Amino acid sequence: RRSEAPTPLSRARAWLPGKARTELILFLVFALLLLGLGIGLRDPWPSDEPRFALVAREMLHSGQWLFPHRGIELYSDKPPLFLWLEACAYFITGGWRGWFLLPSLAAGLGTLALVYDCVRRQWNHRTALLAAAAVLVSFDFAFQMRAAQIDALEVFWLTLANCGLLRHFLRGPDWRWFVAGCFAAGLGVITKGVGVLALLMFVPYAFACARGWRHVTPVRALDPGWLLGAFAFLVPVLAWLLPMLWIVHLRNDAAYTHYAHDILFGQTLSRYAHATHHLHPWYYYLLVIAFQWLPLSLALPWAIPAWARRLRARDARILIPLAWAVIVVVFFSISAGKRNVYILPVLPVTAIALAPLLPGIVRKRGARRL
Repeated sequence: RRSEAPTPLSRARAWLPGKARTELILFLVFALLLLGLGIGLRDPWPSDEPRFALVAREMLHSGQWLFPHRGIELYSDKPPLFLWLEACAYFITGGWRGWFLLPSLAAGLGTLALVYDCVRRQWNHRTALLAAAAVLVSFDFAFQMRAAQIDALEVFWLTLANCGLLRHFLRGPDWRWFVAGCFAAGLGVITKGVGVLALLMFVPYAFACARGWRHVTPVRALDPGWLLGAFAFLVPVLAWLLPMLWIVHLRNDAAYTHYAHDILFGQTLSRYAHATHHLHPWYYYLLVIAFQWLPLSLALPWAIPAWARRLRARDARILIPLAWAVIVVVFFSISAGKRNVYILPVLPVTAIALAPLLPGIVRKRGARRL
């Protein structure tokens, strides 16, 4: 029986063969056209794009980088990282027409590159290209990456965090990628607050190590690298949080105190536990996966039985990304407030878990007809 152990793919081989490199370049060019077509041809569209653009311009003109303003009002709906990037795009290009879309375009292309690289190192080039293509042409992904929304950037940070952790957990020890993943999770926190969810990948990893699953990399619990990862996660969070809280303390102003309370608690804990809008039933995300993740979701009727077989075979390469995806979907399903973009970061990780099955699924007559 042929072993399922991954071939020594390209730890030592940095460059792809000529044909594979050409295919990857053509795919990235197609992705650039699909996600970037129209940049420079439109202004920000309601409801969120004009608000973010104006807040970023006000930030650039006033120099109030820690405290975004909407006119004279403090804007506490979101942490500032995405607004910083929009302000930088405005500064570099000197105008808004189209260029406010650049952060989302870069995030979309970066997400695809991460999915490709993660899958190629675990499996092979063709499998990686199929996985990245499945992400690109999924309706919700393509739609969100073509809009100037915070969610595109959050998807990128969470994908970088997940890929860094997977490199360490499955092909490690790789402390550099582990630290990079933890740092990306911290950047996700100061983008939308939910970057910490990437660290839930420790749950299936710990389970796989404790049960002795195949292809998992056990690491000593007392290794100092774990502390380095925790430090990397806290660096971007504290670099924003401590100066902001210090200035709030110095100003002793009710508006700034309300800003700090709202951005730390009102837009996170209160919004999750006591949602007042976007109210949907518990099964809402099942409908999102079925219809807004098309055509990737068409592979699920064949993928679910295959996943079950590989889980029975104790394959951690399937368990860790798939379990993380399920945990995050369940986490957001508990709250009454639900939006399709909340689980969009799950899409690239689902494609990573689906990757080794895709070459077989696309050859099936039923799948091709569907």
